Amino acid sequence: MKRTASRRGFTLVEILVAIAILAVVLSTIYVSYISTMRIVKSLEYGDEIFHMARITLERMVLDLQSACKDKDAYEFSTLKDSTGRLPLKGVTFLSRAHLDFSGPGDSMAVAQISYELEGDPESGGFSIIRRDVLRQGQGREGGEGHLLCKRLQLVNLRFYDSSSREYTLWDSRAGSEAQRNNLPSAVLIELTFINPDDETRPYRFMTRFLLPGSVKM
Repeated sequence: MKRTASRRGFTLVEILVAIAILAVVLSTIYVSYISTMRIVKSLEYGDEIFHMARITLERMVLDLQSACKDKDAYEFSTLKDSTGRLPLKGVTFLSRAHLDFSGPGDSMAVAQISYELEGDPESGGFSIIRRDVLRQGQGREGGEGHLLCKRLQLVNLRFYDSSSREYTLWDSRAGSEAQRNNLPSAVLIELTFINPDDETRPYRFMTRFLLPGSVKM
């Protein structure tokens, strides 16, 4: 009798209880795994956004602070958006921050540099395209646009004259008296990136800086 009792297997109730416990344990592990992967993905996305923002702001500040004249005249103006989706399409100006990827060139050559907003189908937001075209007679021309950053929700540019008056648009040729044949004394750049995890809390980066060329000696 004792030998027979010792050989009996698990009952159906015991098997069902074991399966239920196993299911709970596996569900907990799966939820923890999904949560961890979501956090890792969010951190990677945040790192990419911070990198793009840093590179973009550094490049724009360098280009704008190198803004210059050509034949004693400044050419600095904002670009209007023909679609009406944005307050402005971008900004274009003369600068000595020309980038020549073809080889050694004149680092002080005057170039027409433009920053333009274009649609970003991947995120549903916007991208910033940088264009750099040498002035004729100063070397080989190039106008190919280079993607600077993407996944933007909004780009805010503000310009300030010597009296600290704020402008959303600037035109050194046909603007106000403070703008004609002048550079802004200061520029504010604000970049707002899409946050796919929380639309109400986008990534925001902002800088404000002076333009040396605007100082009258």
